[in-house]
Amino acid sequence: MIQLLEGDRDRRIRRKIGEKLEMKKKLSFSLVTLIAGFMLAIQFNLVNQPVVSDTRDMWELKNDLLKEQQTQAELIEGISKLEGKIASYETKKNESKEEVLRDTLTELKTDAGLTEIKGNGVIVSIQPIKADILLGEKVEYISPVLIIRLINEMYRYGAEEISISGQRYISTSVIRDINGQPKMDGYPLVHYPVEMQAITVNPKKLKQRIEGSELMDDFFIDNFEVQIKVPSGELTLPAYQNAINVEHMEPTMDGGES
Repeated sequence: MIQLLEGDRDRRIRRKIGEKLEMKKKLSFSLVTLIAGFMLAIQFNLVNQPVVSDTRDMWELKNDLLKEQQTQAELIEGISKLEGKIASYETKKNESKEEVLRDTLTELKTDAGLTEIKGNGVIVSIQPIKADILLGEKVEYISPVLIIRLINEMYRYGAEEISISGQRYISTSVIRDINGQPKMDGYPLVHYPVEMQAITVNPKKLKQRIEGSELMDDFFIDNFEVQIKVPSGELTLPAYQNAINVEHMEPTMDGGES
C-alpha cells in the first residue's frame, strides 16, 4: 500500500515538473516571437521610410555657397573695422580728452549723415517710359514702396551712403505718400528724372546687381524706366539738412546723474 502511494506521488511530481517545463517553453517561444516581430517592424519601417534628398541642382548650390562666402566676408570686414577702432582708441589714451571727444564727434556726425561725403559710386535715374508719354497716357508718381525697396536693394548690394534728388537719405528718413505725392522727409519726389546717388566700394558690382534685380520689372510695370551708370569721377553727397529728433535720451551730468 505504501509503495502504491509513493508511486502515485512520484507520478504527480513528474507531471507537475513536465507542466512547468512546458509552460517555460511556451513563454520562451512567445518572448522570442515578440522580439522577432518587434525587430521586423523596425526594419519594415526603416525600409519604407522615404529618403529625403537634396533636390537643388549644382547652380543653386553654387549660388548658396557664394551667398555664404559673401556673408562671411562682410562679417570679417566688419570685425576688422571694429578692431581698428579699438586699436585707435587705445592709441589715443595718452592724448587729451578734448581731442578724443572731438574726433569721436566727427566720426559720429559722419556715420549719421550730417557731413558731406565723397567717393566712388553709381547714379540711378528713374523717369517715365517715353513711349507712354507719346501715347498721351498720364504719368503717375513713383510709388514710395518702390523707392524704399530700391533703397533696400542698394544697401543689400553694397551701397554705403545714398542721396535722392539732392537730399541725403539717413536711417531716420521717411518716404511716404503725402496728398498723392511721394515725399522724402517732406521733400517732394515729383521732378523727373528722380536721381539717386549711392557711394560704394565696388560701383560696377552694385550696378550689375541692380540691373539684374527683379525690382526693375516692377518699375517697368508702373511705366517707369531705370537707368544706371558709373561716373568716371567721384560723387559728392550733401549733408543731411533737416533737424534730427532724438527721443528717449537725456543729458548726463558729471558723476553719472541726469
